[in-house]
Amino acid sequence: MIWPTMEELEEMLFRLLQEQFAAAMTYILEDIDRQIMEQRDKKRYRLKNAYEIDVDTLFGTVTFKRRIYLDRQTGKHVYLLDQMLQYDGQKKISPCLEEVAVAFASQGPSYRDSADRLEKLLGYRPLSHEAIRGRLISEAETLIQKPVKRKAPPVLFIEADGLYTKLQRTKAKGIEHRIAIVHEGWEKEGGRICLKEKKHYLHERGDFWEGLGRFLSQHYELDGDTWLVVNGDGAPWIKECQSYFHRCIFQLDRFHVARELRNYVGHLPGQWRRIRKALAEYDVPPLLSALEQVADTDIPTEKRTGYRQYVRYLQRNQDDLRDYREVLRQAGLDTTGMRPMGSAEAQMRVMAKRTKRGGYSWSKRGIRAMLKAIIRFKEGWDNQAGIQRAAAEKTDVFREANMKQLLQEVQQTSQGCLNGVIRLLKGPMQSSPTGMALKGLRGF
Repeated sequence: MIWPTMEELEEMLFRLLQEQFAAAMTYILEDIDRQIMEQRDKKRYRLKNAYEIDVDTLFGTVTFKRRIYLDRQTGKHVYLLDQMLQYDGQKKISPCLEEVAVAFASQGPSYRDSADRLEKLLGYRPLSHEAIRGRLISEAETLIQKPVKRKAPPVLFIEADGLYTKLQRTKAKGIEHRIAIVHEGWEKEGGRICLKEKKHYLHERGDFWEGLGRFLSQHYELDGDTWLVVNGDGAPWIKECQSYFHRCIFQLDRFHVARELRNYVGHLPGQWRRIRKALAEYDVPPLLSALEQVADTDIPTEKRTGYRQYVRYLQRNQDDLRDYREVLRQAGLDTTGMRPMGSAEAQMRVMAKRTKRGGYSWSKRGIRAMLKAIIRFKEGWDNQAGIQRAAAEKTDVFREANMKQLLQEVQQTSQGCLNGVIRLLKGPMQSSPTGMALKGLRGF
């Protein structure tokens, strides 16, 4: 006998599960639709007809019939099943499959690759790469997150940075997206240190810090005692934070400072080691002293002017190199558990990997939708696109569906085997002609 390989067996069982899922889903949807028909407000909703619809799901295409009604109050035709399920039947794609398609697209490397991965998973191509792009943009533009306000902690941490992307079919060659990552500190998850209550702010128009202020007020009950610690690369628009907020500490991002200094003195091992150590320990006087001791002759000719300008920049902004925890301790705050800042670059790298790799250029609408999709999946939002609109239209005349009952009702006579005992084959009659005949059926 030739046995299937593990891959063939897994694929065979998955296709079988797809068929079983489609049959069960069809039964459940049509049964819910039948119950809605029986329980509806017959004075308001007049049954018109039933139409067959195909919906692509994670387990393949599900075909079922749903009834359409005339709403005598509004004069519009409605599908009560769609309202009950909070689902837009015109999409002809399940929310879960749409979620997976958008997730694939936001992780990259391209929309076409996302379509290929879906085809590999399902065994057929439910969406083209252009359709995935359209759904990602549509979802990003219609998705509304309603934040739940919470009491602001004593300190809020903000990592601000800009992401530059190329534009297509515009006079401008590119655009800078100003992004802030807001969190409440650090917490341990398993063996990893993660940001606590991380949120992303993608600036769209107007003044950045005014927009961020509105964003913070939507998420937190702020008061005059809340401190903001802002970490950034020193761009003028980032440093303006201190003129907007009363209790605000700006800190130069050490990653950017170290990258600049390594470009100038990285070829001097001894001096670079001392500079790096002082920077890591927030020891500002030894850092500036070590930078001044570097001789001009040790710096490549083409970099000397830039090096001296950067050293003077650090001298003018030496207060921004201090450890923010010292400032908070002097203000009487407990800094236990607070860590050095600098996660902005790592967060931006994730977005840059999807938006800049391969020399991509974008439309303004497309790049904003992609950044929103990436942010959404990094924050773990639920798939609510369209649900809020459907929920507003949902009627309250239906009783709650009992899913357990739906799944337990007999759909068809079971075909298979029962795990039991035939008593005749365990007694003295097992050697009788009947017993021997039953034994002969072993294996069927």
